Amino acid sequence: MKTKALDIKKVLIPIDFSETSLLAIEHGAFMAKLYKADVVLVHVVEHSWQKFSIVAPEIKFELPENILSIAEAKLKEVASKIRKDYGVTATAISSEGNICAEIIELVKIEKADIIVMGTQGASGLQEVFMGSNSYKVVTLANCPVLTVQSHSRRIGFSEILLPIDNSGHSRQKVGYTVELAKHYGSRIHILGLLDDGDAQDLEKFKIKIQQVKDFVEKCEIPSVVDIQVGGNQAKNTIDYAKKHNAELIVIMTDQEENFTGSFLGPYAQQVVNHSWVPVLSFKPVENPENISWTYPYN
Repeated sequence: MKTKALDIKKVLIPIDFSETSLLAIEHGAFMAKLYKADVVLVHVVEHSWQKFSIVAPEIKFELPENILSIAEAKLKEVASKIRKDYGVTATAISSEGNICAEIIELVKIEKADIIVMGTQGASGLQEVFMGSNSYKVVTLANCPVLTVQSHSRRIGFSEILLPIDNSGHSRQKVGYTVELAKHYGSRIHILGLLDDGDAQDLEKFKIKIQQVKDFVEKCEIPSVVDIQVGGNQAKNTIDYAKKHNAELIVIMTDQEENFTGSFLGPYAQQVVNHSWVPVLSFKPVENPENISWTYPYN
């Protein structure tokens, strides 16, 4: 079974006109230009006042009638600027409701291939129990999600970090990352992450990492390799990205289940919430044991 190709024809960008969402627009529009894809801008007016009315029903709120028309006018301005600056087709959609639910639904309706969105990250109780809207979208979306924080001001990815652990699905990132590197003209940093320092496991792991490097080289993509053993793998990933000026981290979401439903595994959760550089998240495909460690990854 072959890994699914990263064929980007439509980029969906949720915006709330915050600093991070405006950065997401630049990243998403630039990606659309490289892939010759279309852009769909989305603004969701969330009825947060409805949540409050459950707690205090005696207090009544009314949503301004013109709020959607204001949002639509702003969206059209942004779409027009994208068409002018990047030479791609850009459309705008405004809707009302739950932000995450609306985004997930619009991905299906618009048949978007990737979501590019800003995030403020999360910490403390918010990280454990709720997370940001971007965290929820990463968890629920069936397409890849690129999350961008306010530090991600450089547009384009000349240095891409590819963390590889010993899990069955980790190798699925390789083909996606190579395709990105071809479009962006990037160098790939292959970071091997091993849980323990057992000599026998380490030697086997080094062989797997070398196979990844061999594949990347066959695709004529420049690369470097590092292997780190032990410690918090998410922290090791983020620290490596800072030290080596990586501009993108590519991860698999490694989703698990908890009492509220699906959520990201500990590694993916920490990287998405705490990375200062953009993070591109993919859901693992089923039957990862059918995906080879060696070229051509099928």
